[in-house]
Order: sequence, then C-alpha cells, then structure tokens
Amino acid sequence: MERYDHKAIEPKWQKSWEEQGLFAAGKESSRPKKYWLETFPYPSGAGLHAGHPRGYTASDISVRYFRMKGFDVLYPIGWDAFGLPTENYAIKAGISPQKATDDNVANFTRQLKSFGFSYDWSRLLNTSDPAYYKWTQWIFKILFDNGYAYQKEGYVNWCPKDQTVLANEQVVDGKCERCGTVIEQKKMNQWFFKITDFAEELLSGLDQLDWPESTKAGQRNWIGKSEGAEITFAISEFSDRSVTVFTTRPDTLWGATFLVISPETAQEWIANGWEAEAAVVEYIQKSLAKTQRSRLEGAGEKTGVDSGIHAINPATTKQVPIWVADYVLGGYGTGAIMAVPAHDERDFEFAKKFGLGVTQVVSGEGELPTAAHGVLINSGEWDGLTFEKVMEEISASKYSWAKTRVQYKIRDWSVSRQRYWGAPLPVIYDKDGKPRTVEVADLPVLLPTDVDATPTGEPPLSKSVTFQNGVEEKYGEGSMRSVETLDTFVDSAWYYLRYCDPSNGEAFASSDALKKWMPVDTYIIGAEHTNMHLLYARYITKALHKLGYVEFNEPFLKVRHQGLIMGTDGEKMSKSRGNVINPDELIEQYGADTVRMYEMFMGPFDQAVAWDTNGVSGVRKFLDRLYGRALIDATSAGELNEGNLNRLIKKVTEDIEVMKFNTIVSSAMEYLNNLGEEGSGWIAPVIKILAPVIPHLAEEIWQGALGNTKSIFEESWPTYDPSKIKTETVEVAVQRNGKLRGTVTLASGTPEAVAVATVNADTKLATAIEGHSRVVYVTDKIINFVG
Repeated sequence: MERYDHKAIEPKWQKSWEEQGLFAAGKESSRPKKYWLETFPYPSGAGLHAGHPRGYTASDISVRYFRMKGFDVLYPIGWDAFGLPTENYAIKAGISPQKATDDNVANFTRQLKSFGFSYDWSRLLNTSDPAYYKWTQWIFKILFDNGYAYQKEGYVNWCPKDQTVLANEQVVDGKCERCGTVIEQKKMNQWFFKITDFAEELLSGLDQLDWPESTKAGQRNWIGKSEGAEITFAISEFSDRSVTVFTTRPDTLWGATFLVISPETAQEWIANGWEAEAAVVEYIQKSLAKTQRSRLEGAGEKTGVDSGIHAINPATTKQVPIWVADYVLGGYGTGAIMAVPAHDERDFEFAKKFGLGVTQVVSGEGELPTAAHGVLINSGEWDGLTFEKVMEEISASKYSWAKTRVQYKIRDWSVSRQRYWGAPLPVIYDKDGKPRTVEVADLPVLLPTDVDATPTGEPPLSKSVTFQNGVEEKYGEGSMRSVETLDTFVDSAWYYLRYCDPSNGEAFASSDALKKWMPVDTYIIGAEHTNMHLLYARYITKALHKLGYVEFNEPFLKVRHQGLIMGTDGEKMSKSRGNVINPDELIEQYGADTVRMYEMFMGPFDQAVAWDTNGVSGVRKFLDRLYGRALIDATSAGELNEGNLNRLIKKVTEDIEVMKFNTIVSSAMEYLNNLGEEGSGWIAPVIKILAPVIPHLAEEIWQGALGNTKSIFEESWPTYDPSKIKTETVEVAVQRNGKLRGTVTLASGTPEAVAVATVNADTKLATAIEGHSRVVYVTDKIINFVG
C-alpha cells in the first residue's frame, strides 16, 4: 500500500494555495462573515515549539470548516513584535532589536507556513512597522485629547532587571511576569490610561459574552466592585482636616475603635504640614521601600505605628487613635480604613497585638471576630437596625458624614515604559514641562536608530542625537519630545481592528471594513491573558466606542482557551527543563498533517496534555492507511454503508461546531477500521470532512486520486441524511476501578475507541479517569477505567 509522501505533497499544496490567494477574505461579499482570531505570536528568538501550534491548528480546522459551510472568513496573522523579550535578546546577541525582529519574523513565517495554516497573508501586521504604530500613537493621542490619558507622579512597579515600569497586571506574585525578578516600588512620573472610568461597563459587559466562566470571573475579581459607604472622620488635632474611609460594612461604625492610614497617605500629610514624630517618619520610609506585594504578604506580622493624632467617630463622637500601617495601600480606595476589630479578622489581630479596643456591635453567638450580618447592638440610636436599614438611611442622606458609594479595585493602566523597543509616546513637553500630543500630520513619531538599547534606568531615547530634531522649530522654543515608549500591550490592545483594513493610510480602519468584520466572532487565546490583553482590548474598544469611532463596544463575542501541551515529563515546555519538542523536526519526520492530527487527538482542546512521541507515530500510520486505501478504492466499486457514513458526517460536523477535535479524529479512525468493501463512494465525503484537519493529504486525494480540478476547500461541506442514521441511544455507566463516576450517552453499538473519546471529551469525567492503565468495556452497558 502506497505511503503518504509528506515531503513532496505538503509544500506542493502550500505553494498552490498561496499562488491562488485561496484564503483571502472579502472575495465573496454576499456570504455571511465569520471573523476568527487567534493571539498573534510574539516572534521570539527561540521560534515555535510543539505546544504553540495546538491553538493555531484548532483555529485552522474551524475556519476551513466555516469556509466550506459558505462563510466569508477573515483569518489573519501578524507579529506582536515590540517589547522586552526581543530587546533583551538583541542586547545579549549584540545586534539591533530591528535585526532580531526581522530574523525572528522570517523564522516564524517559515514555521507557520510549514503547517499549512490558511491565513490571509495579505493582511499581515507587524506592530513595529511605522505604518502600524502610527495608529497606536494616534489612539494615545485621541485618548489624551479626550481626557482618558494622563500623567501623574506616584509609586509604580519597577523591574530592576528590565529597568522599566510595569502595570499592576504585569506583576505576578510580586514578580515581573516577563523575567521573574522581584519588583520594587519607585516614585516617578508615569502615563496612565483611565481604565477606571470604564470599570462598570467592563464589568456589566461580561454578562453578554460567550466566554469561559472562569475567565469572566477572573475579570470580575480584578475589577473588584464593592458597594458600601464613604464615611468622613474629623481629626481632633486639625480643625481643617478630615479622613475619609470606604467601607462595605457601615453598620459596624459604632464598633470602629481606631483608624489606619497608609504610609503614602501619611507622607502626603507630612508634605502638607503635619509634623510627625521621628518614629512615624522612620516607619513610613521603611514601608515605602517595600513592594506592595511584600506589604500585603506581611500583613500577618501586623506592623504599625501610632501616629499620635486622633479621629472623631461621627457616630459615637468619641476620639479614636489613627495608626499608620503598611498593609493599607495608598493606591487603593482612600488610603485609609476604619478598623472594627470585633467584626474583621485583620483588625482583630492588629488590635490584639497593639492593645486597642474591641467593641461588638452586631449580635451573634460564637467567638469574635465575626463578619456575619445581624441586628445591631451597642450602637446607640442604631440598636435593633440591620445592615439594609443603615444603608437605606445613608442613601436617604440622613447623615452628613456618610454617603453611599461604589468602589472598584481596578487601578488605571500604566502605559509608559523606560526602554527602547516600543512605539515612542507621541508627546511634546513645552519649556515649562506641560505636555501635549503631536499633531496628526506629524505621526508616526519614528523610533530613532541611533540608540544604545542597553538598560540604564534612563530611557534610551534620551541619548539619541536625532530624536529631538525639528521639535523646537515646530512646537516652540524649549519644546522636547517624550523619551519614553508605550507598553507593548497598547500595541496588541487594538490589532484586531487593524486586520479589518490593514493598508489604510488615512484611518486605523474604515467604517465600512469595521462594519463588515467586527466584532470578532471567536478568539482563541491562552487563559493567562485574562487580566491583561483581554481586559485592555475591551477597554480600548469601549473608549473608541464612547468617542464615536466604532459602533460596537465589545471586541470578542466568543473566547476559548487552549490547554497547554506539556513535555513528555508532564511539565510545561521550556528550554531550561530540556523538554521542548521542535516542530521543524516533527514536520521533517512525520509531516504537518500528522502533527496537526496528533495535536487534536491528544485530548480535549481546553485541557493540558503531555506529549507522547509514540502517539505521533500512531497517527502517521493511520494517515498512511487512509491515503493508501483511498488510492486503491478510487477506481473500485462496492456497496456503501450509508448509515456509518452519515453517522460520521453528523458526528464530525457537531464536534467541529463545539471544538471537540479529539473525537473527530477518533471517529475517523473508527470509521476506517470498520470500512468494508465499499469502493470509492466513501472517499469524497470522508475526505471533505477530514480536510480541515489534514488539508494537504485531503487535497492530494481530492485532486490527485479523484481527479478534481478545483481545491477541496472550494467545495461545500457534506450534509447527512437523518433517515439513514440509526437513532437508538443508550446510557453507558462510566466507572473508575468499579466505582460509578457518571454516564455518557452513546449510539447503540458504539465501538470502544469512540466511547473512550466521548468520556475524555467530558472535562469532569476526564479528570476522574486520569492516570488509568487499561479499559474494560461492555458494549451498551459500562466502561470501566482501571488503575
């Protein structure tokens, strides 16, 4: 039986598709649109490893399917090319970041094309291209001009290794999410986007999106909406000053026995004339030297210092001490809290350590502290009230010192960076240091090339000889360009818009192109982007919508996450672990179609799976059998089993729609195993439904063995005849070592391989059977996973 010669066949069809422009979007204006997006890759020096193509392959299967279903599909590709990894790689290699980017892009392009992914390459983007970052700068400009971008001095997250500021979202467990270095707090001027202005819209908009619930929950938690009251405490020692706190439990006010302010707030008071004692000043300085993460993690140690001044509890009119403690952060809320130790664990521990008062004001049994709601006691005129009644009275403005308020945990997005490889901020400072944006006619502000990118803590652009040329002549004597660059996440926060109209020189995209393609129908992206890219992209879209530039206010209607492909050791692939699988070697040995099919066959798309080279070999053997059988049957006759064929078409169609790619493969394998003497009748429909998975082999059979002259991807998707399908189903018990774990619904007589794949497609059941060593299957009754 003839084997599939992938080395000859796959490059042939890749070249043919590209020469025909077969996958260009927008050719069929009468067709309904489908915009399918995947995270554009960061072209690092290492290139792809075998884990990367899993999401790309799933996307490619889906878009090829939808084209055959009659959709005009936009499926673009580009490069997220600016940023620290390339800059650091270039410095280490002794080359320019531009040279590193060009080399890496060439390598990534070669690798992606070797898989046969059906991108519309005519829409290729590169965020480091001036034609692209002109519009990144334009977005900054319109946000600034409309009050959504601003500059302020404050404490920021500073990475001492990368010598740049990081946004809150880019700090993971107190470390730089790129290099893992513990971050420091540093006071400096920074540019921010007002993402907080859209907090409620970002929160409520999640309810309309078809996203994983865990992802929506992640954004809800990050935005952190709290409803409560703002309460103002007068300060005994200063008749002209007060402290405002936000609390979700204003009903416990009568039990507030002390206040705690942040070191940042205390420092601000000192700057405004408070003569704090030496011990207080020393504590403030030590606290501000710590990272926010270490301050929060150290909350259990309960450090603090008595400020020596007092607030007046507006409910009791009694004086309460004000303490300074580093677990209160200046950048969150009002920078001060009221402490109710009887009803808050943290306050209770603090009061216990420093001998502060504890007053129970909410009735209830059990030991203190208790956070439970109940009827108020020891609360003067509030005795007998409930939380709801107190909130009602505050809402009615019964108390001059309290008002209801909604607070959000999310902070504004820090977007300026002190490194080289990024889009220059389109900002001009006049002789007095007042900022303004450059005129649209002066965009893009080009990134100069006469720069040493080595980090020193000072922006590298400040050392460019040419960067300030012509600025004073254009904008006035003493004017200077900003020497900072934009966070690379600004580049990627809008790239999906540019794909709609990538060659437009007059706008980031035309209104007609945006109307045709946006919003994105499906976006495949890793879950790690929940509170960075996905949040930022939603913000940029909502800001552009509010300013009238786009008609939609959500960029991605449906989001799905791919599970990681782990190394053969079960660990995440990384060079340091030595478990990286090189896709170039796989394609050379097995072919792209084999790798594509194996990565889909490994397990449910949204779950992590470990690489198994034996599995790759097994898939390759299947493709050889499929190819050889198709060549033999192409000229033979036989009686077609229409029931089996229609069941397969139905199964594959339904599975592609819900992205159950592993069962597509198992179903096809089972079909071929059970294929009788059916002649050529099975080839065309089966090859069509497998074409999205194994496009090269399918095209070779379609045009080679069957003699068709047009691409298989210009054909319509096969339909099934329900009358030909036996509809009887059975509930099969799923056991682990004889213990019932659940059930699955199967067609009567379902073979074992299909039954196992169906169980694995169920996330809960797949977890329950993980690690089994063998299967005991009783058709139509039970499937027991042993070991």
